[in-house]
Amino acid sequence: MNGTSFDGLTVVTVLYRSAGMLAETLPTWVRSAGDLPVRFVFADNWPADGCADVVAAQLPADRYAYLPDDGNPGFAAGCNRAVETVGTSHVLLLNPDVWLPDDALARLCAAAAELPDTPLAVGLAMHGGEYVGIDLNPVSLFIDRPATVDRAPLGPSGGAAVFPTALYRRFGGFCEHLFAWGEDADLAFRLYAAGLRTRGLDLVLPHAGGHSVDGDDRLQGFRAFLLARNRLLVAARTFTWPLLLVAVPVLALAHVALAARRVRQGLLRPFLRGVGRGLVEGPGARRRWTGRRFGFGSLLGYLTARRA
Repeated sequence: MNGTSFDGLTVVTVLYRSAGMLAETLPTWVRSAGDLPVRFVFADNWPADGCADVVAAQLPADRYAYLPDDGNPGFAAGCNRAVETVGTSHVLLLNPDVWLPDDALARLCAAAAELPDTPLAVGLAMHGGEYVGIDLNPVSLFIDRPATVDRAPLGPSGGAAVFPTALYRRFGGFCEHLFAWGEDADLAFRLYAAGLRTRGLDLVLPHAGGHSVDGDDRLQGFRAFLLARNRLLVAARTFTWPLLLVAVPVLALAHVALAARRVRQGLLRPFLRGVGRGLVEGPGARRRWTGRRFGFGSLLGYLTARRA
């Protein structure tokens, strides 16, 4: 480890059609921040939405940075460009549809100060359950990890994650080509393969879940496309060859089962396009990551580990 010490936390939030949601959640963030050494950076991928006014009404100008980009480069790119501006030792990646209890940021700062070199997975309450970080799954490859699972998370979920800033940058942050789904799992596999373990926190935040795609059929199709494509790209990028050769047949069978679900949802066409693009882009995606990869040793260690 590099001996990181805690000197403050920056909340990094990527916005997309988020003005209404942020108007509800941001006041809870401001109350939770209080006088703590906490700053904010907002990467706005839909600046016409009016989020700039929502932020300006809640925070003094010297406590935040606002980074608009009407080209919508995606969640991963938004996180990366925001983290590049950060001057604190730690970042909290936080979705705009998450509410913070008054003591949440104090607890996160204390946890980061106690474990300054360690990524931290923060719990989210959504879809009727509680989840902390990312877990493996034989069908979908990666899923939100239920809080009851008796092992530490594979890595933090991008919806609520604390990273040492230098560590995030050293691993290149999120893979921007993944755009909006699976980038946190991709980073989790890479961190785990390099021997870096994530600590789950006993803190669960209320999360609306998916506000940016609600009510838009075009975005639901794009989401189905990305989930299918990115699942294959994450495996291609982060698995060793022996594990990848075993995983490919399993993923092929899983995609047959998932295709049946997409038929019922009316999303088969974008799903199949995603599968095709994943197969075509897999070799190039693999070449873009040259660090250590997740193999059978990592898999066995993860499945047999227990929570600290």
